[in-house]
This record gives sequence, C-alpha cells and structure tokens, in this order.
Amino acid sequence: MSSIVSESPDPGPRTSSSPGPRGPARLIDEGANYSKDYWDLVFEQLAHRGMFKFGMWVLAVLYGLAIFAPLIGNDRPYKLVAIDYGGYERANRAIGGLVGAAVDRIAAAQTEADLEQAATASERELEAVSVRIETMRTYLPAQEHPALNDLEAEFQSLVASAREGRAPPQGELDSLASAALAVSAEYVSTGPKPTAESTGKRLIAHRSYPLAEGLGWGSVVFIVLWVMLVTYPGWSKVWNRGWLGGDRERIRDHRRYKLALVIGVPALAGLLWAALIGGGAPAFDLSPYKRALTDGTMVAVEPPLLAPVPIGYSETHNEENFRPPTWLASSRLDSNGRYMTGLRVAKPDPITGYLPPPTPTEVRFGEAWPNAPHRHLAGTDELGRDFFVRLLWGGRVSLAVGILSAFLLTVIGVVLGSLAGYFGGWVDVVIMRVIEVLQSIPAFFLILASLAFIDPNKVGIPPIMIVVVVIALVRWTGTARLVRGEFLRLREQEFVLAARALGFSNLRTIFRHVLPNALSPVLVSAAFAVASGILTESAVSFLGFGVQHPEASWGSLVNESKSPEFWWVQVFPGVLIFVTVTCYNLVGDAIRDALDPKMKV
Repeated sequence: MSSIVSESPDPGPRTSSSPGPRGPARLIDEGANYSKDYWDLVFEQLAHRGMFKFGMWVLAVLYGLAIFAPLIGNDRPYKLVAIDYGGYERANRAIGGLVGAAVDRIAAAQTEADLEQAATASERELEAVSVRIETMRTYLPAQEHPALNDLEAEFQSLVASAREGRAPPQGELDSLASAALAVSAEYVSTGPKPTAESTGKRLIAHRSYPLAEGLGWGSVVFIVLWVMLVTYPGWSKVWNRGWLGGDRERIRDHRRYKLALVIGVPALAGLLWAALIGGGAPAFDLSPYKRALTDGTMVAVEPPLLAPVPIGYSETHNEENFRPPTWLASSRLDSNGRYMTGLRVAKPDPITGYLPPPTPTEVRFGEAWPNAPHRHLAGTDELGRDFFVRLLWGGRVSLAVGILSAFLLTVIGVVLGSLAGYFGGWVDVVIMRVIEVLQSIPAFFLILASLAFIDPNKVGIPPIMIVVVVIALVRWTGTARLVRGEFLRLREQEFVLAARALGFSNLRTIFRHVLPNALSPVLVSAAFAVASGILTESAVSFLGFGVQHPEASWGSLVNESKSPEFWWVQVFPGVLIFVTVTCYNLVGDAIRDALDPKMKV
C-alpha cells in the first residue's frame, strides 16, 4: 500500500533482432520478463546520464582524498623498526626523580589525612614510572628486565601501603629511593653510535606502526564505508548473479540487506579498531618520530615505510613560508635558501645596502630535496606548512559539514513538513508562520549572526558542529515546504484513507505509508543542500566565524592570505570548492530529472 510500483508494458518474447538488455537488466537471464518498479526506472535513467556519472566519480575522488588524508599526508611512518635512544634516556633519567618525589612525600606525612593525600599523589607518579619502565623494557633484551620489574613491584607495594594508611618504615623508603637511583645509573644506554669500548646497555630495535596507532576509529569507519560504496557496483553484481541467480524479485528484496551490509561493515570495523588499537591522536599533534630520526636520537634499523607525502598536518618549515608550488621555476632556491628567480629574489636595500641573511632549507627525514618538484605540490602557507596536506585535511572538514548539515536539515524539514501537510489546521499554520519568518531574513546573515554570538567554549560543542547545527536550523525551511506540498497532495489518496480505516496510528501512516511516496523531492533537495552547506561553511570560515585554528577547512585556507603574490593560497581551495559544488549541482539536476514522473522509459 505504501510503495510506488510502476510496471512497464509486457515487452513480449525477445527476438534475435531486438536489442539486448542494458544497465541493471543485464543481470536477468535472456528472455526473462519482469516488471520494473519505480526505483528500477530511476536507476536506469541515472545510468544513462553522463554528467551524473561524471559528477559522482569526481565526488568519489574528492571524498576519497579527504577520507584517506591521514594515509596520504602524515609525518608518522606506516612501519618503523628503530631504536629510540632519546626516548629511552628520557625515561631512564626520570625514574629516579619520580620515585624520590613520592618517597619524600610519603615520609613527610604526619597524619592519616596527609598520608592519604601523599598516596593519591604517589599513584600518579607510579603511573608515570610504569610508563617509563615499559618504554625501557621495549628496547632492552629480556635478560635485562628483572631489575626494572623488581623496582616497579617495590614501588607499587609502597604506594599500596600508603593507600591502606600504613606508613612504611624510613629504612624501606630510603632503600627504594636508592634502588631507583642505582637502576637509573646502571641502565644508561651506549648511545646511538656505540663502539667496542662503549659502556652501558645495548638496546634492541622495536617494530611499531605509528600511523595506524594514531588513526582514529572514525577515520577507519569512513575508509571502509568509502571502499564499500566505490566497489558497490562490482560486489553487488556478484551478489545478484552468483547468489540470487538474476531473480529480479529477490534482487529487490535484498536491497535492504545490501544497505545493512554497507552500514554494518564500517561500523563493525570502527568498533574493532577502537577496541584493539585505540582512539587515535588529533591531526594537529606532531609525532616525535620524524624529528628524532632527523636528529639521530632515533636510529632506524630498517628503512621506514613512510606516507606518500611524509609531512604532518601542522608541521612547519618557517624558512619556507609562502613558498610557491615547487614545480614552478619561481620556487627554485639556491644552497643558502634564497630564491633564484621571480619577485622574491633577495636584493640589497637601495639606501643601506643591507641584505637579509639567508636561511638554508632544512630537509628532514624522508622529505624530498629542496628543489624537488613534488616537495610542496601546492606551495606552503605563512608558517611553511605544506598546503597540499592542509588541503587534504581541510577537505575532511568542508565535506563533512556539507554532508552533516544537509542530513540534519533534511531530517528537520521532513519531520516538520510531514506534520504540517498531514494534520493541516493550526499545526500547519504555526509551522508555516515559522517558515515565513525564517525565510524573511537572509539566511547567510542569520547564520553569521548566530555564529558570532555562540561561544564554543561555553556551549561545549566543537566549532565544526556549531556550524553544522546553525546551517541546519536556518536552512530546513525549503525541505519542509517541499514535503508539506507532497503530503497535501497525498493525504487524500486511497492508500492513506485505507490506512486510517484500518486503524493505523498517525505516526505509522505518516512515516510508513505517506513519507516513502513523498521522498522524491527530498532527495533532490538533499543533493543541493550538501552543495549549499559546503559553500556556506566556506564563506563563514573565510570571514573568521567558522572553523578555528589549528583546524582548517577550504574556506579558512582561502583566508590565510589575501595577497595576489601568494595566489596559490586562494586558487587551490577556491577551485576545490567550485568543483565540489558544481558536481553536487550536476548530481542534483540528474536526480531531479530521473525522478520526474514524465521521464521516458
């Protein structure tokens, strides 16, 4: 009763001269006749539209670059087999001080309350000591572990006694402090360049996967989801042919299972990643690996496996600030770091003759040489941060805002429009007056005003989510009017009257029977809403009301320089915004035409 079924005329038996099936019909055995439902017709129409396919492929590439940004541009290695001498020595030096501070605090306790406070503080120091001992154990052979284990166990026993209100004897406290200092002195390493005469502990290499350890479960969910969606035509065809045998009715019934698979597999992958690996690190946290490998305090035993662009999201090269893309001749530097051609060639002051001293370009571990064409594909910003990497990471914000704001405003618009169109009366009057008030105010200025008066620190919501919510709360009116119009058209249809006669509740009638038949304009509106959300977020971020530093979006990246001399700062994010919005408009136009009931079959 609630579904729309549009059956095509019986084509009769297929002759040898008749054309073969196209699109989804290729899944059906030759000579099979079947009735096409509404969505079969829609998908066939979309499959024949070149601009729709072009727009979808471009959007798939853009979303892929944004989703895979942590795997493309990152200063964390994929795989690292190395000895971290610097980290080991820092951990070793800290043990004596941490244990000594805890011992002094417990020894100074005079009352039970003092002892309880000392135990609480010592628990934090115990945790810090345990972390440092684990770091040392990582790079020591197993035969060197017992002394560290004994020290950790003795410290744990001391803290446990203090927690229970028993003050350990002074002799026991002094013994623990001396043991910590002795272990710290005994476990000094040989250093990064040991010789035959070197004294100290010889360390062993440790295998780690820093990039995976810093990858959050949310990124894993979207990576798997993107792979599932991009490969959907392939595995769906195998599913339809191999499992369902090309049976059209079974293929229709299995649409829900495919949807559950597309949603369930990424969710399961995210849960497993969070349970086994962890939550990951923020994008703007600089990892210690690259700097340590550059300084020599970390020695790689095997060549590390690095990201394609081994530069961090927030990694700075101050000597390369506002450097043009390195594939341009105007970006070439000499050995002293001075520009060789273009407007930025260093010249003496015409009056004083002063020439600023050069700053040679630092080439860190894994980076390309200074004049390599691929060193900075999109140039750098004012802090020397790689602009290509920031474009990738900024796309995550801009595209996420577009999707989330479109989803939220669609939900709000569908719910309120459904209520207004189905019930009519005073419900319709109230909702329509609210829509008219909101539409009487320019939406962009209403969004700006809302963002200007909202302090993210006070409301406790990330700035990106504030942008999403504000856009949704302002722009839901268009969707609500479309849904209301569809409900006004459908609420007197026979299937709605039959639902009421059968005693179905209003909610069931609205959302199970009427709404599925009113979704066509909603899908079109949602496609355009994504483009509008991306454009709005870019505009408000450009004006400084959107995403705040250290995060970046395409709009905020455009705002990093307004000088035409640094043209790449405006051109590259501007082109990405234009291409994305254009592709969404192409997709929206194609969906609108495909959903037209007058379309040709």
